[in-house]
Amino acid sequence: MAEKKRPLIIDCDPGIDDAECILMLQGCGQFDILGITPVHGNVSLDKTSANALYLNEKYGINAKVVKGADKAIIVRHPRAEYAHGDTGLAGLKVKTEDLTFSEGYAWDFIWEKAKEYEGELEIAAVGPLTNIALAVLKHPEITKMVKRLVIMGGSTTFGNVTEYAEFNIHQDPHAAKIVFEAGFDLTMVGLDCCVNTYLDEKDKKDVVEAAQGTSVCDVIEDFDRFEDESIDNWPITEDKKAYYRSHKVMCDAVAAAVCIDPGIAVLSDKHVIVDVDGKMTIGQTVVDWFGFSGAPNLHLAMSVDRERFVNMYLECIRSYKEGE
Repeated sequence: MAEKKRPLIIDCDPGIDDAECILMLQGCGQFDILGITPVHGNVSLDKTSANALYLNEKYGINAKVVKGADKAIIVRHPRAEYAHGDTGLAGLKVKTEDLTFSEGYAWDFIWEKAKEYEGELEIAAVGPLTNIALAVLKHPEITKMVKRLVIMGGSTTFGNVTEYAEFNIHQDPHAAKIVFEAGFDLTMVGLDCCVNTYLDEKDKKDVVEAAQGTSVCDVIEDFDRFEDESIDNWPITEDKKAYYRSHKVMCDAVAAAVCIDPGIAVLSDKHVIVDVDGKMTIGQTVVDWFGFSGAPNLHLAMSVDRERFVNMYLECIRSYKEGE
């Protein structure tokens, strides 16, 4: 008897690494993906939502795609076209003329599915947390009706858009603050954890080889080519550019791996707050390492098994071969 699939909503801002994340969540075969809820982030909502429609079709998911928020709750920060291309998917001009969005708003869709699945719904949130925060503000009881919320966001050390802040949290820090304080069973997969869960040069070649003969070969190759070409435009130091040329970091895919199998990560229960007041530190996720804040509010991924992650990613890619 086939194992019952886990109901899942993917909240995202596609985005190259979002596309890699969605590929894994579909390819692993564990989830009944009920919906994809695009949000503003890497690029504007009109582009992230078009990309979500395209990926839903490309990966054979056939889930509902329900548009979310087109801007942050309060602040507006620069997007990340330099890393993802003008369209968000390596400059790929996606064709969505024959595809349609489901009616309604992402936050209401998430709430309806949380009620329908009576505490079994899981959410992978790998973009700014605006949609999730709006669901909390409109339906506060949702926090007790979601089994698990896994996010890619934050950092315990360095940032990637400021000295202190990671991109997803920085895009809407007030939304992140709401979500962190809401009471979800929350797992945070941060930037510093993801940077150490990379593909090396051999792994990158293995990925290209694994993709041959699959329905996702074209996007895998497009992403690989674009990232190699775009690194020169990233607003980071030359030594960091050198690192990223030899280490493919795919943050949202790491969060997907933790969603698929929490045992791949070393998790530590901590209390983490989001700074929304600091001039230099807005969007920083501050970890209470010594327990001054009382009870933990999330499971913090301290590290992810890199070898297991690479093997998981390769297996997910191979699942897209015809007849498998």
